[in-house]
Amino acid sequence: MFETERYTPKSKNALQTILKKHFADFETSYEEKYAQHYGKFKLEAISEKVTRFLECGDYTKGVAKIVCGNSNCSHKYFLPFSCKSWYLCPSCHQKRLQLFSERMNEEVLLKLPHRQFVFTLPKMLRVFFKHNGKLFVEISKMIVSIMTDYYNSVSRKTLQSGFVVSYQTYGDMLRFNPHWHCIIMEGGLDAQGNFYYLPIKDTAKLCELFRRKVVQYFINNRLLDEKRANMILSWINSGFSVDNSVQIFSTDDKARENVSQYIARHPVSLKKILYEPTKGRVIYHTKYNDYFKENVKVFEATDFIAELTQHIPPRNKHYIRYYGLYSSRGKGKVRAEGKLNHFLPNGVKGKQVPMVSSEDDTPWKKKQKSVWARLVQKVFAVNPLECPKCGSEMAIKAFIFDRESLEKIVAWMIQKNKLERQTNKSPPMKKLISAVG
Repeated sequence: MFETERYTPKSKNALQTILKKHFADFETSYEEKYAQHYGKFKLEAISEKVTRFLECGDYTKGVAKIVCGNSNCSHKYFLPFSCKSWYLCPSCHQKRLQLFSERMNEEVLLKLPHRQFVFTLPKMLRVFFKHNGKLFVEISKMIVSIMTDYYNSVSRKTLQSGFVVSYQTYGDMLRFNPHWHCIIMEGGLDAQGNFYYLPIKDTAKLCELFRRKVVQYFINNRLLDEKRANMILSWINSGFSVDNSVQIFSTDDKARENVSQYIARHPVSLKKILYEPTKGRVIYHTKYNDYFKENVKVFEATDFIAELTQHIPPRNKHYIRYYGLYSSRGKGKVRAEGKLNHFLPNGVKGKQVPMVSSEDDTPWKKKQKSVWARLVQKVFAVNPLECPKCGSEMAIKAFIFDRESLEKIVAWMIQKNKLERQTNKSPPMKKLISAVG
């Protein structure tokens, strides 16, 4: 069992501060300054996400009351609600990454060797992806088709393989750079469940095939004319690239989780940005970039917001897609047939779909209720549902939204903090109080 520590919710971060102070100016100037470049009809969706993000962790917007289950113990605390603004809120996005990587390792990826492939495009073609929400899906399918054809050709058999394709729109310094991070099984399985290991050591031919197929797709869909297509195909340095330098061994659970998190990471790391409130600027520090010949970029705050929010996916668009053995149909068929049981990930072996029960304390329902607590424990080695005073199990007893009660809770927390500092019973709850704002 983990050593008991006091769990303190997150405080305001730099992105929230920047948006709180400058988003109104961004909205006012959007139509004139940003709409043509970033999209004329995106502001409403951006505003909705930003509003939710600014309320993330705000005790005045609602809390869950968490109470110790021991009737002889009076310990309790209050947890503010999260915004679930993926690709915008670093905290909520990180929670999602933890769940995603855990699921990938324990429920999706078979215990077979995989590689991370990264497919990129030249700058001339990137602009087409900015305003065409379907284009990235077609290229995702193309990547799967190319790899499947290669495995079948080399093995001279009809093989099934597994693909997880993550579309990313952001490059370093938040520039628009559409590319695909893929976790691809390094080979395939025949109808009898035999695995054929088929590594690709030289990606040059694969890259050339990718280039020709993409250009042909653009021609077929009238996005490029023959003259411009031939010009792209004539370039010695084509701007297309395929990298597969990262291998994931079948027994390396840590690598499976790390790569899974990397392919779905947040567009910006808080460690890379410095906000200058007096000048209204954001300084972005990163590794030296050979192309841009710099490692620091200075943004006006509204320009930074424009660069950041362009990477928020449109509503109901899923940038991570599953194909082959990892599609919903593929996984169901594999498990039903039972031919690949010896390759199944640990979280699936022997797992059965839970029966419907009227009991509230079934193992299945307990697992669903404790997702938040499990993530906190996994990341911070702290169990927020274990009472720090008596060690008993804590539980959510109420959700509170009315303003009068929330004001009393905030006042109670401030008073509690003062008393604890005076008696030196525990460290000051500065982070918790700062979240109240």
